[in-house]
Amino acid sequence: MALDEDKNGSKGNEVDGRIDEPVDDVPLYTKKRIMVPLIAFFALVVVAMVYWYCTIAGTVYTDDAYVDGDRVVISSKYAGRISELLVDEGDAVKQKQVLVKLDDSDLNAQEKLAKASLELAKVNLAKNEDDYRRATAQFNQNVITKEQFDHAKRSLEASQAEVASASAQLGVIQTQLKNIIITSPIDGVVAKKWAMSGDVVQVAQPVFTVYDLDHLWITANLEETKYEHVKLNDTVYVYLDTYKDTKFTGKVIELGANTASEFSLIPPNNASGNFTKVTQRIPIKISVDLNAIKNRPGSMKLLPGMSAEVRLRLK
Repeated sequence: MALDEDKNGSKGNEVDGRIDEPVDDVPLYTKKRIMVPLIAFFALVVVAMVYWYCTIAGTVYTDDAYVDGDRVVISSKYAGRISELLVDEGDAVKQKQVLVKLDDSDLNAQEKLAKASLELAKVNLAKNEDDYRRATAQFNQNVITKEQFDHAKRSLEASQAEVASASAQLGVIQTQLKNIIITSPIDGVVAKKWAMSGDVVQVAQPVFTVYDLDHLWITANLEETKYEHVKLNDTVYVYLDTYKDTKFTGKVIELGANTASEFSLIPPNNASGNFTKVTQRIPIKISVDLNAIKNRPGSMKLLPGMSAEVRLRLK
């Protein structure tokens, strides 16, 4: 190995007839230890930018979302003791299916009494109708006085009123007998049981909560600062916490008419002296293709209350 000197006075090592240039004179792009990581870094940057442009740019994201749906609270229109619960939590029910029966012993006794009162009123009516016919004939023949005729007429009218009152009373009791048999107004699934057999329920006290699982949607609460460009029919990607690896597609079907805080237990009062500004959230409704979910293999299904994350693709 010999030491040579080039025209510029730099020195290099000659190996097998080739001159090994000093490190400072080697072009940067020929240094693999530097170029490979650098190229990889720039590739990652490009991939990240493409991913950001395709999935994040022009979108709005929130994790304040959940599965929602139509629900009906099954309650009683009549105060009484529960004699029988015919379904339980998790049971599927059909419209007009009997869910609850209340004790009917008191109402049955009242019905018998009302029927007896009605029959008595009808007997009195028949008697007074006969009296009125005779009084009419006698009055026309000047056999009785005008006062006696008017008395017979008023007795007939009172009997007619008694029959109407007794009939209405019987109708009220029979309606109550129908009301103690509580049916489901919709097809759905019993989500919650609020009372037990033997409990005494009051008027409007919940007994069951039934959800219609064929009409579900996603309710997402967007920050008001992200709400400006949201429009109906915007495409939405939905990710459920239950099915992390599955992306559901939906559309915006309803825009909120108020912020969620307006219906909170204690709405904000901006007139107070210690007011602190808080970003409000506005709810929107997002449709979900339930048929696509039902056609998927396995037992995948949506249930009310499931947590979700949504990303809206703004137009």
